Amino acid sequence: MTTTIDTRVKSVYKLAKAYPDNEQLQEAVGVVKTLRRSQGQLIYWSEKHKIDKKQLKAEIITLSKENQELEVQIKLKSENIEVLKSELNQINERMTQLTEDKQRMIAQRDRVLAELKQIETEVEIATIKVQQTNSIYEKFSIIWTLVQSLFFSNNTQDFGKIDNSLPDDDDKDQMKTDPSSINRSLLDR
Repeated sequence: MTTTIDTRVKSVYKLAKAYPDNEQLQEAVGVVKTLRRSQGQLIYWSEKHKIDKKQLKAEIITLSKENQELEVQIKLKSENIEVLKSELNQINERMTQLTEDKQRMIAQRDRVLAELKQIETEVEIATIKVQQTNSIYEKFSIIWTLVQSLFFSNNTQDFGKIDNSLPDDDDKDQMKTDPSSINRSLLDR
C-alpha cells in the first residue's frame, strides 16, 4: 500500500499523541513540524518569487516599451535639432550677407554724400565767383568750368574755351552795322 507523505505525517502525529512520554517520537514530531513550516515558507517564498518574477518581467517589458518610445522621441528631437541648426546656419549666413550689404550701402551713401558736399562746395564757390565778376564772358566761363567739372569730369576730352569771335572771311562781304549799310542791304533784297 502506497501512502503519501501527508498520511505518514498524520500517523506520526497520532502516535505522538498516543505516546506522549516517548521523547524520540516527540522530537520526530518537532522535526516534522519544523520541516512542514520550512516547506510552507519555501512554498510561500517560491510563489512570491514567481509573482515577483512575473512582475519584474512585466515591468521590464513596460520599461522596454517606454525606452523604445523615448529612443524614437530622442531620434525625432535630434532630427529636429539638426533641422533647426541648418535653419539657424542659413539665417546666420543671410544675416552676414545683409550686414555686408548694409556696410557696402553705408559706404556708398557716405561716398555719395561726400560727392554731394563737394558739388555743393564747388557750386557755392562758383556762385561767389560769378557774383564777384562783372564780365559776362567771365561769368559764362566760370559756369562752363563748373559744368565741365560736374558733368564731364570722367571724360578726359578737352572742350576748351568758348570762342565768340567770328572768323574772318576775305572772300565774302562782311555785314556792316552802320545805318547806311543796313539800309542798302535791305533795299538790295
